Amino acid sequence: MGLKQMDAERIRAQVDRILASAAFADAARASSFLRFVVERKLEGHASEIKEFVIAVEVLGRTSSFDSRTDPIVRVEAGRLRDRLSSYYEDEGEADLVLISLPKGGYVPEFAERRRPPAPGRGAVMRLSILPPENASFESFAVSPDGRKLAFTAALNEKMMLWVRALDSLDARPLAGTENAAYPFWSPDSLSIGFFVPHKLKVVDVNGGPARDIADVVVGRGGAWSSEGVILFCPRPIGILYQVPPSGGAATPVTSLDESRAEIVHAFPQFLPGGRRFLYLAASRRPGESSIRAGSLDSTGSKVLLSADTGAAYAPVLREYGASLLFVHDGALMAQPFESHRLQLCGEPMVVVPEVRHQRWQQASFSTSSKGVLLYQGAEHQQFCWFDRQGKLLAPAGSQNDCLSFTLSPDERYVALHRHDDPDTILPTI
Repeated sequence: MGLKQMDAERIRAQVDRILASAAFADAARASSFLRFVVERKLEGHASEIKEFVIAVEVLGRTSSFDSRTDPIVRVEAGRLRDRLSSYYEDEGEADLVLISLPKGGYVPEFAERRRPPAPGRGAVMRLSILPPENASFESFAVSPDGRKLAFTAALNEKMMLWVRALDSLDARPLAGTENAAYPFWSPDSLSIGFFVPHKLKVVDVNGGPARDIADVVVGRGGAWSSEGVILFCPRPIGILYQVPPSGGAATPVTSLDESRAEIVHAFPQFLPGGRRFLYLAASRRPGESSIRAGSLDSTGSKVLLSADTGAAYAPVLREYGASLLFVHDGALMAQPFESHRLQLCGEPMVVVPEVRHQRWQQASFSTSSKGVLLYQGAEHQQFCWFDRQGKLLAPAGSQNDCLSFTLSPDERYVALHRHDDPDTILPTI
């Protein structure tokens, strides 16, 4: 699709998106160059986009500019092409409007990216991935390149970290990962971070000794940025910290919002550029837990939406553009999301009608930067009272809110491990 068929405002919006990206951070000349040539073309003055004009009006050269002795325009044009290429390979890989600067010229070209065909009338393409024999998935994460799956499952009654290529039927446990939980991948898909009691560790995907990275009490999710930062929650209650992948002293990144009665920040995920991130901000008050966007450069944050479980950013999702994935009323939803503006736009849509989830946890789904989405369907569980003849007396609590339980010796009471609202009391008989 060319300029005549494309709305000029869409092109201008795309320029704004590009210039707000990490690829154009601290690139004043490239930003001015791009905006100038795009505006001249949109205004119908493409014939005026000449080397001399750019040198004088954009790059600050005088009217005595001579391109034979001063290659500034050619140099800056090359840098601009490199930045555009970097942008579309990373933050803009799902953008539909493409802007390029052809080699040998300065007049920009506009095109529209073709949307990938949607399989089967746009439905999610499903295939089953089975855990090892006599085991079940506890937590899992698909690699950024969409080729491998890391998951935790029991082996000989010990929880282990496993790796499986998605084009293979075989999964293998990684030695030294006993009691692993909440795996997360390095950006290059070659290493996996995970938690064990009291430690955050990293292990190579091909095996080898797991390395201690930081002390924790009970880990509540981690993320690994392209800039070499691991972001993680080290306690059941508290904030997010950052640490280098090589280990070292962990430093705080977020702060709890007391006005919203927040008690924990957990399950982070980095956004394109590696500085900003999503996380779950759990609140004691019903309806006030949220998905927030934060930054390594500031303790401030932005509330994106209300949610009781962790969310994820999907740069590619079927025939849609970049989206925020989250759980609402038991369904996995997607809503268009502009990561550079931290702005939700458009209408949310149902991706999976029912997905496994628990309050204040990461729901059972994971997505790669290449558009692979893995999820577990809902497995409804209800804690109930029965009489000695097996007759149902009454449900106890809500569905899926009981993690474990034990009966008192006199069989009059039951103790439940569950996520609950402070004022909710479970009936006993």
